[in-house]
Amino acid sequence: MSAIELLMNSLAGLGILFFGIKMVTRNLGALAGSRLRGAIVRVTREPLSAASAGTAVGFVSQSGRTTSFIMASFVHAGIIEARAALPVALWSNFGCTLVVIAAVFPIHLVALFVLALAGAAIAFERPKPLLKGASAVFGLALMLFGLRMMSQAAVALTDQGLFSDAVTFIHSSLPLAFLCGLVLTFIAQSHIAIMLITVTMARQGIFGIEETLMLVFGAHVGSSLITFFTGFNFHGQARQVVWAEVLYNCAAALLFLIAFGIDRASGGAGLAWLGSHSGVDPGMQAVAVVIAFNALTPLVLTILRGPYLALCIRLSPPLPAEELGHPRFLHNEVTDSPHVTLLLAEKEQLRLFERLPAYSAALKEGAIEGREAPSPEAYHEAFALVAGTIERAQAVLMTREMSGEDTEWLLGQQRRQEALRQLDEACFELWQAAHALEAELHPMRARIVAELDLLFDVADDAMKTSNPEDFRLIEEQTRDCGARMEAMRKDYLATHDHHSPEERGHVLALTSIYERAAWAIRRLSALLGSRPSLA
Repeated sequence: MSAIELLMNSLAGLGILFFGIKMVTRNLGALAGSRLRGAIVRVTREPLSAASAGTAVGFVSQSGRTTSFIMASFVHAGIIEARAALPVALWSNFGCTLVVIAAVFPIHLVALFVLALAGAAIAFERPKPLLKGASAVFGLALMLFGLRMMSQAAVALTDQGLFSDAVTFIHSSLPLAFLCGLVLTFIAQSHIAIMLITVTMARQGIFGIEETLMLVFGAHVGSSLITFFTGFNFHGQARQVVWAEVLYNCAAALLFLIAFGIDRASGGAGLAWLGSHSGVDPGMQAVAVVIAFNALTPLVLTILRGPYLALCIRLSPPLPAEELGHPRFLHNEVTDSPHVTLLLAEKEQLRLFERLPAYSAALKEGAIEGREAPSPEAYHEAFALVAGTIERAQAVLMTREMSGEDTEWLLGQQRRQEALRQLDEACFELWQAAHALEAELHPMRARIVAELDLLFDVADDAMKTSNPEDFRLIEEQTRDCGARMEAMRKDYLATHDHHSPEERGHVLALTSIYERAAWAIRRLSALLGSRPSLA
């Protein structure tokens, strides 16, 4: 076979390998779906179960980076805390490393049989319930077939001048081999693919054990670089999980380099002992070392989870919205008593309402410049985080058996939560529309803010005491809100001869958004009247 044919065979095998990895990742991820995500939330409560879950998720996703991004998304959504997400992200790297075992066992004929069987199932779409699983198995068989095809061509290519020179170049310097692993991973966007290719070539005698290990752990560092650059969209606590993954691969490579340096200083006794006592080729030796270090690294980092998390926190401090977004009473787990859960949710709703005056406070004269308090954007984002915790607890309660009284309480609480969301949205939009107004509109803004503060005061008393007098007062103050805002608009247009279209738009926005806020408070007050006594 000519050099061109060998090269094309090698490249075709490489393409099949990458496509197989993508098929496995996509179909196993879809197969697991929301049940896997729900299981992660449950098992992260204990370190041992979190480590097991991380290993399983890593094997399913075939990417520690993907797993860390999933966990970072959970942290950002307030489903779990960064401390609980850490073991899952760390141990997922051990799980995805296990697929390298497939590269060292002689299962080529099995792969061909599975390829035929799974291919037929996909082609005829039978049985339908197992199509996702069949697609994942087909992808795994493609990986093995691509590896075999590529390795056979690579062995023959070693006799060709250019390829032989490249291999000799890598053999000439271990640091160069490490750098090649890093660069190739950055290009391929998958350190698992580089590990599979390297181990397969080592089995064919192209690389020795030292070059193989340097290429593999260089790929680990390359994976850290990819994670760092692709995880830029995460911030605060979610970014801490991304940093944990970035530092993981660096820690694994550092542990290996320390051990490798000690072994070299002792004349290579460790690797020599492994080669003489194992009786296997360099590829299988490398797999054993890689799996050992990817088991040791998460174990060490889990034991040192406190300092490790502290480092990640230092690299990515929590955002103000995240500190505000922690629930004080109601946490992700729902208690065995629906009554207690509903009571805790009521307390969280009161906390959310008590924060709403921060929007109007930010609009008062002298409060816009140099404020040390959290920004309205932070309050708005924090509202969404706490509200999400409340709504998840309510969704869980909907699946529980409850008394008729508690069921009515839950339904009413859900309606009040919807009204609170509408009120928060209106207050935030009011701040957005009013915080940078022309000086001529400041008196109008001050009147609207004063009215809103009065409504907040009365509604706060109503939420705490359920006093019918407060409900009556809110109903009176909001009954003619539309007429008052209409009169305010007409008064402004009549007394200001030279107003720009932008000013007219601002007047309309201010008054209409305030009407929405007043309507939301009126609706919340009406719903509070049907709430059971919390005394």
